[in-house]
Amino acid sequence: MVLFEKSIRSKYTKQNYTSHLNQFKRFIGIHDESQLLEFSTNDLQIMLEDYLLHLRHTANPNSMPSKFRGIKHFFVMNRINLNWDIIYKMFPQKQKAPSLRAYTTKEVKEILHNAKSIRDKALIHFLASTGARIGVFDHPLLIRHMKKMPSDCYAVLLYAGHIEEYWTFLTPQASRLLNAYHEYRRENQETFDNNTPIFATEKNITRQLGWSGARSVVYRMVLKTGIREHKHGNRYDVQVDHGFRKRFNTILKLDNSVNHNIAEKLLGHKNGLDGVYFTPTTKEMFKEFRKIMHKIEIR
Repeated sequence: MVLFEKSIRSKYTKQNYTSHLNQFKRFIGIHDESQLLEFSTNDLQIMLEDYLLHLRHTANPNSMPSKFRGIKHFFVMNRINLNWDIIYKMFPQKQKAPSLRAYTTKEVKEILHNAKSIRDKALIHFLASTGARIGVFDHPLLIRHMKKMPSDCYAVLLYAGHIEEYWTFLTPQASRLLNAYHEYRRENQETFDNNTPIFATEKNITRQLGWSGARSVVYRMVLKTGIREHKHGNRYDVQVDHGFRKRFNTILKLDNSVNHNIAEKLLGHKNGLDGVYFTPTTKEMFKEFRKIMHKIEIR
């Protein structure tokens, strides 16, 4: 398990892989990972094939590859050679995924109506303004990753220090809410410095709000609205957290005045060769962001 865990960079991926490995263990009736290494490769191959046949009747066909990534990673890291080509050939044909929509501005207002604290309001405005993936909260998101911009806005560096890092921006409205949230924390005797989390947990103000915590906060607010009533198969028509990113993406892409390459940068996309050779400054990116700023704000 040490080899398994230390070879996974993302906390979210580690949780995902571990969960799928545990599901396989429960299926074959064992509790300890070391027991997996006691089976012969032939027995393990048969177990994996049986597990796959079981999942074909119980899981979404499109989820099959992800359910086996963590299992494969465990065996690869422990030098157990299995015939994964056979497993892949047994995967069921993928189904056409439903077209998931974005939150409307009206729905975001309803979500904000159910915010129980200034932190929760600031969090929703942060997601709506940046279009950030919720997974960004499992990466450092500290005061030193913010800088002031014109028009009472902030620039925020997401995935700082990672190959995926990119700059995004907060609208004046989102910036005001974030300032109010930080002022509330200062009034409660918190000292701010460069290493202070932008969003903190409620129980430990020095600890950064993580992915699971941020998603739980959003989920509770969304659940109260009744927005997610319609389903396509086993999936709702709008994702709890990704609905904000889709809204941001839709507003951004529908405005023809925004430079296409910078639009991709604002979403954290590599955008092919342009992603490598086209490196606009924060000032140039903010210039394009300002063109859609009024559309992103929750009025």
